[in-house]
Amino acid sequence: MAKRKKPAKRGAGAKKTPMAKKSKAKAPSTAGGIGVVCSECYSDFLYVQKSSGNQLTCPACGHTGVTPDVAEVQRMVMAKATESKAYLTAVVPGVLFVLVVLYYLLQLNGGSLSSGLNYGLLGASVVLFLVTIIFAARYEKSRCEVYF
Repeated sequence: MAKRKKPAKRGAGAKKTPMAKKSKAKAPSTAGGIGVVCSECYSDFLYVQKSSGNQLTCPACGHTGVTPDVAEVQRMVMAKATESKAYLTAVVPGVLFVLVVLYYLLQLNGGSLSSGLNYGLLGASVVLFLVTIIFAARYEKSRCEVYF
């Protein structure tokens, strides 16, 4: 078992500072980095926010640019979160559409397809196809690619 380190001793004139209150609103984490695209060679790489330096360099071609400020990084993180939600809402109806069409084709080959089930499955597949197209267009609208 590892020993715990003793806290540093305070000087005679040192004052105890009160701890700052934690805010309840959570800011998105940028620990994983933000995907950016180089405007020179169009290669993708992750930008990890650093405390030092104001230059961003592409690892593929060496192109340099100015690093974004904190507000811009937060905007990019929020845009990426919105993009991932839009992607999920576009994929779910697409998967349901594929499942309904496969079920329809299986029922069609079995020969036990009544007219009500036939029109119901066709209608459901058309509606799911249209919903998939609409949500895919929304996803494309909310995509955020960061160039430097």
